Amino acid sequence: MKIRPLLHGALLTASLSSLAVPAAAADTGTVRVVSHEQDTASVAAYWTVSRMASATPERIRSSGKTPDLAGPPAGTPTSKRSGGSKVVGAVFYSNGSGSHYCTGSVIHTAGRNAVLTAGHCLYDANKHRYFSNIAFVPDYNTSHPRPYGVWPVRQMWLDGRWTGHGDPDLDFGFAAVRTVGGRHIENVVGANKFRATQGFHKWVTVIGYPQKRYYPADRPIQCSNYTFKHSTFQQGFDCKGYYDGTSGSPWIMNYNSHTQSGYVIGALGGFQAGGATDWRSYAAVFDNDAATLLTKVN
Repeated sequence: MKIRPLLHGALLTASLSSLAVPAAAADTGTVRVVSHEQDTASVAAYWTVSRMASATPERIRSSGKTPDLAGPPAGTPTSKRSGGSKVVGAVFYSNGSGSHYCTGSVIHTAGRNAVLTAGHCLYDANKHRYFSNIAFVPDYNTSHPRPYGVWPVRQMWLDGRWTGHGDPDLDFGFAAVRTVGGRHIENVVGANKFRATQGFHKWVTVIGYPQKRYYPADRPIQCSNYTFKHSTFQQGFDCKGYYDGTSGSPWIMNYNSHTQSGYVIGALGGFQAGGATDWRSYAAVFDNDAATLLTKVN
């Protein structure tokens, strides 16, 4: 699964308990906040090595042609196997029909506990339900599956236009993970920094975990290219190899290979759930709404 504004204004913060009946909304200016929490007691134990290895993306991206895309433009780069990043990892979750994964990344906040991913990796806007057993595993790979541990998500924040309407321009979300061993995740692996309203034609590095059917190494891939404008609230990125599973991959400006981090301006998702082919990906533009959403993470 790699999937605009209807009411540019109302925000929904969400986590995972009392899923059937939302809590009362609290209006804060133009921001409307609803909060739920996930019980994290059994999440880390749920994600055994074998269960992580057998997890799949929820939907498969097509690698073929679409009516509006004849094929990759000349010079489109191909992603390469990445050594991984401590700040990027797999987001594992259950949706009621199996174990699945997306890509996520640590994002800097005062609480030092935040993870960024696609909205559709946290909440199914078609069925109007949150996923369960959500956990983030930094730098995941099958040969060393939990190098920095398993970090259960205790709360998540989404925009109400995503949860209410599946608005692709708001297909991103932030999650707070529980401390592990008394430590905050940002203190253990570092973090990317958030940047909004950066415009288009930006050189970014995108790191993600593609579907194992196409990339059996079960390790992250990495590629760099310029973004382009698809629409007012959607940016695009061309590089081959971004199959399902790469949903939520951070779009990083000024990527520093030493710190394995930089400045994030998007997360793979949005238009066509992130793209209908493996070579063209999309991400919702981070604007002031996204910046406001991030301030709610605690």
